[in-house]
Amino acid sequence: MPLLDMIVDSGIDGLNPIEPAAGMDIAEVKRRVGHKVALVGSIDCGQLLCFGTPEQVRETVKHTIRVAGYNGGFLLSSSNSIHSSVKPENYFAMAQACREFGAYPLKV
Repeated sequence: MPLLDMIVDSGIDGLNPIEPAAGMDIAEVKRRVGHKVALVGSIDCGQLLCFGTPEQVRETVKHTIRVAGYNGGFLLSSSNSIHSSVKPENYFAMAQACREFGAYPLKV
């Protein structure tokens, strides 16, 4: 987060990853730079997708779309990768919730 403005001011078009485990709050990132660059990520792949429940994933996706999806410029994805420790049912829950809540106009 301390480098966010410098990174965006370098002329990039998109910012990936948005990593909650590194202290990157998607609502704050959207507020600060969401009008300048596309944002990608924010669904924690280190803890939530590995150890959470499908319902926790669904609620996180819903919240993330609500705080970052307005006015476009946000691509929901894992915080940086889908690796072998991610539970398949949580990946599926993320994809399903994205379809349910992420279509414009937003339904959250």
